[in-house]
Amino acid sequence: MRSFPVASWTVCSTVAEPPELLCAFAAHYLDLGAEEVHLFLDAPDEETIDILSAMDGVRLTLCTDEYWREVGGSRPQGQVMRQLRNANLGYAECRSDWFFFCDADEFLAVSRDVGALLDGLPGTLPFCRPRMSERVFSEASPQQGLFDGRYRRMLLRPAAERRVYGELAPMVTRGLTGHVAGKSFVRTGQDLRIRIHFPVPLSEKEEALRKAGGDLVPGPYLDESWLVHFDGMTPLHWQLKLLRYYLSYAPQLKAEGRTGFLQRTPARSAQLMALYESSGDPAELARLLRLIRLTPEMVAELEQIDGFLDLSLDPTASARDRAGRNMTFSAANFDAVLRARHGELIREYGLLG
Repeated sequence: MRSFPVASWTVCSTVAEPPELLCAFAAHYLDLGAEEVHLFLDAPDEETIDILSAMDGVRLTLCTDEYWREVGGSRPQGQVMRQLRNANLGYAECRSDWFFFCDADEFLAVSRDVGALLDGLPGTLPFCRPRMSERVFSEASPQQGLFDGRYRRMLLRPAAERRVYGELAPMVTRGLTGHVAGKSFVRTGQDLRIRIHFPVPLSEKEEALRKAGGDLVPGPYLDESWLVHFDGMTPLHWQLKLLRYYLSYAPQLKAEGRTGFLQRTPARSAQLMALYESSGDPAELARLLRLIRLTPEMVAELEQIDGFLDLSLDPTASARDRAGRNMTFSAANFDAVLRARHGELIREYGLLG
């Protein structure tokens, strides 16, 4: 029993990332006070299992073929479908007051205790969300550590996007390369289905009615909280993430006679198409990388319009302590793991390191 009125919360994610990132992710949320970090390992390997299973507060579910059979069928082909299946299983099993579903490259930043923030919400509020931010690099400061960089905020005016990003402005949404809807804290015990950004009614009929009425929208913002999206832990990681997503869904697009990724924002769809169509052209890839690795001029423009947040996110020391391992958390080592896992793909498409 808790001795003071603070809400409990659990973090859940479906992951297939190098173990150093997963250790940092788990340590970060445990440090913030999460009761449990529930990780569904989408591609379980012995090293990752060995490291994470030794961390107190981490719960692992291994997404093997046997696991998928046990939960009702074969492994879903699409990444998003696997995430949703796991998220809803995690929500159903969650014993905390609140459930937070996010990705391994999304790190919560708060000005005070998360449980206290959640505890102060109206009892009738079923879900809410932090505001979105993204980590970016500067060309003038080459990345060394995995968590180097600065944090850009959303831009609310198209003119500001054009001022900062110029010809690349169609590839950002409110100044961000990724999503702006955020991820949600969902109160447990509700008749809700977890979706990627916010939950929907358990009844599909009710969901359709609310959608038709324009009442299916993200929840209100949780005060004093930001969700920082590391949209690519390194520039190589960003390119590889987009490429793999494109290759996973391109056959479906072709079969349906579509050219855009309707489940993604127009900006993200443009990024996906442009990276794939670059065909390994170094100049084109370098141009696209300016979306996350800003030129000095872009940095200066963002500074002039108060486009950066003053946040500090570096869970590396805690991750080393909790995992009991001397991990480097260097960008070079992270990229080395990516090359070992996806070297053929990286070489075939000429991705830049």
